[in-house]
Amino acid sequence: MKIKYKDDITKSIIPEKNKKSSTISFRIDEDYLKELREEAQEKKVSLNTLANQIFGEYVEWQRYAERFGIIAMSKDAFKYILDSLDDKKVIELATTIGQKAPKEFILFKWKNFDSKNIVDFIKMYLEHCGYGRYDYSKDTENSNYSFSIHHDLGKKGSLFLKSFLETLVKSTLQKDCQSITTESSLAIFFKE
Repeated sequence: MKIKYKDDITKSIIPEKNKKSSTISFRIDEDYLKELREEAQEKKVSLNTLANQIFGEYVEWQRYAERFGIIAMSKDAFKYILDSLDDKKVIELATTIGQKAPKEFILFKWKNFDSKNIVDFIKMYLEHCGYGRYDYSKDTENSNYSFSIHHDLGKKGSLFLKSFLETLVKSTLQKDCQSITTESSLAIFFKE
């Protein structure tokens, strides 16, 4: 049996039916409210849904990103940095980052390394760091996880993501990965 998940955008937009919600009131600057209403209308969601997305973004990612000193960088700037390095340096950069930073983040947020936490980290990483759009699936019969990632970072971006994700999985789960890369995409597979 194969369970397929779209990138979690749909999941975060449509609240889970069994999740409890609470009512709360805030006082908000009128200019912010105007901007938020326009944003909600543009995204074709309710103001309540947009507010939940904003709070979710903070609770699930932003507060941890701030604590870990994560910096935001434009995709073009990151691509420029990668393009200025030879392939060996790109792999070295990705492996060095992949061995340490994700482990510390995962332990801080989830307190242990298991397949679910690693998958959740990869999803979070792809959603919030701008490395591309992804599709995720888990084959429950064979306990295989797979990510398909499409990005705008070029050949060296694929090399970086491949090396980073393979290092992450190997250093946390002690599992080898299989991957396929093209200039603008990467597919990565690993067992539970």
